[in-house]
Amino acid sequence: MLRKSTTQTSFYDPWFGLTDAKRERLDRSWAPLFRERILPLIDEDTFAHFYCADNGRPNASIRLLVGMLLLKEWHDLTDIEALGALEYDMRWHVALGVDPSSVSLCQKTVHNFRVHLYADATASLFFAQLTDHLSVELGIQTGKQRLDTTHILSNFARHSRLGLFCETQRVLLRALHREAESVLAVLPVSLRRRYLDDEGSNSSYDDARSSDTRRRLSVSARDAYRLREALGGVTLPSDSAEAYKNLERLVDEHCEIVASPQASAEGDADADLPPVPVIAKDAKKLTGDVLQTPHDPDVTYSGHKGQGYEALITETCDPANVVQLITHVSLERACESDADRVLPVVEALAARDIAPETLLADTAFGSVENVVTCARHGVELISPQPGNAGTEAATPTLCVQDDEFTVQLVTTQSPSTCPNGMQAFKTLLHNDPEEGPVALLEMKATSCADCPRRCWCPSITMDNSDKLIMIALKYNLPAHRRITEQTDEFKDAYRPRGGIEGTNSEMKRGQGIGKLRVRGEKRVRLVLYFKALACNIKRAVNYWVSLRTKGSLTNAKAKNHQNVTLNWLVSALDTSKRLRLLVVTYLFGA
Repeated sequence: MLRKSTTQTSFYDPWFGLTDAKRERLDRSWAPLFRERILPLIDEDTFAHFYCADNGRPNASIRLLVGMLLLKEWHDLTDIEALGALEYDMRWHVALGVDPSSVSLCQKTVHNFRVHLYADATASLFFAQLTDHLSVELGIQTGKQRLDTTHILSNFARHSRLGLFCETQRVLLRALHREAESVLAVLPVSLRRRYLDDEGSNSSYDDARSSDTRRRLSVSARDAYRLREALGGVTLPSDSAEAYKNLERLVDEHCEIVASPQASAEGDADADLPPVPVIAKDAKKLTGDVLQTPHDPDVTYSGHKGQGYEALITETCDPANVVQLITHVSLERACESDADRVLPVVEALAARDIAPETLLADTAFGSVENVVTCARHGVELISPQPGNAGTEAATPTLCVQDDEFTVQLVTTQSPSTCPNGMQAFKTLLHNDPEEGPVALLEMKATSCADCPRRCWCPSITMDNSDKLIMIALKYNLPAHRRITEQTDEFKDAYRPRGGIEGTNSEMKRGQGIGKLRVRGEKRVRLVLYFKALACNIKRAVNYWVSLRTKGSLTNAKAKNHQNVTLNWLVSALDTSKRLRLLVVTYLFGA
């Protein structure tokens, strides 16, 4: 049953039991500011659909659960460490506003709450809500933002290709040993013992010298095919069924079915088994989205970054901001290109009314299509031109204008002109099915009458005798962009992009996304949202701590000055008293 948290302060609040000195030191830490500024922003209605409104046992405090999860990711702790800090760390007691004598959370309660978060988009909604609240409180300007991707790893071990075959079959055989021994018993004994011993422990078949790897890979490929055929159509328990799906995927993606059965070579370990029509694919034919590990089937492969996921991070970069906040974060597949990720980010930011006017990104995001797409959304994408210099044709300067928007595609103030330098009457943006984004330059007939290139100009004469010239931006815009990159104006505008590398480092080393403790796409995505939100909270709270510390120092200086003045007055009074005593003594005697 849903029960909201109370805001009533407990009589046993640890704040009241501290000495003045301890309270003063604690007041300069993050704990009281987390309680004052962050806890009130946790909207429990966002999570209310997890619970029945009028039936069942009352739930644990949602504000306590969410606050603990945020502090857990802030300090990059395990569940056990976070629950221990919740019970014994006074700073956590103050930050969460709990009674230290009775506060307690069961690890199962935390687990069940996360299971609810896996099921829907509540975590992303909560990230957006709390980040927008922080932006308002801190007066964050979102007109300038930057984005980048960083490679992250879930909790899995990296395997060689032979190790992948062996581990995938081990996971299946281990599940069968645990759940369905009768099914395991019908499999060939020699096959089972290549991966598991009779007690269910791992064998070391993949511990091979490099000279033997290719031969043993062929044996493992044939074993995987035999297992798939032997267990096909058999009803398996849940864990075994999941492991069998990974085995099927392994055979489909890493093996090639051939016409004739492949006999074992001399000395192969599967010489006692009948040949099967399968061989291991050449590694050069494998794509980045094939199975990488049976322990996290959602992991993909990037050619220059390796196995894992990609975290796409967007943050503000306006120099007027007191702190920069992460405005958008998403989990991406490592095998996909960064060039396809710009439009979803712009649309997501626009849906929250925080779309930037200027978006900074590295070369991987700077395709012509992305420049044009951002221009259509009123966003200037500042990014170096991908590809090699000197391969693009000369280009006119293009300023896109139509009824809905006016956007400068390139950093220039010149008007739209045709390749011969004649000024266009109007320039429209159009998506051609074959050429992609194109600029349509409408030229007055009189301006083209004396043009020396009119005989070969690819123009179309309209009904009013004006000319319409189509210029493919993907061929013409890159050359001008590359020229623009050499200007001081572009370099000054692009310079803040490098700051997001520090954010990537902070997220990896401070929040621990470089190597996560979880695996699986749903779990990794949830952790990423909470870690990015914890990073925002940490930045905001640290800024407020600095303000409070400066205020404390100012007050201390004022108090010290006040004490000095008071001491001087007391000293002056004492001096006057002594003088009066001397006068009285002189006149009337001792």
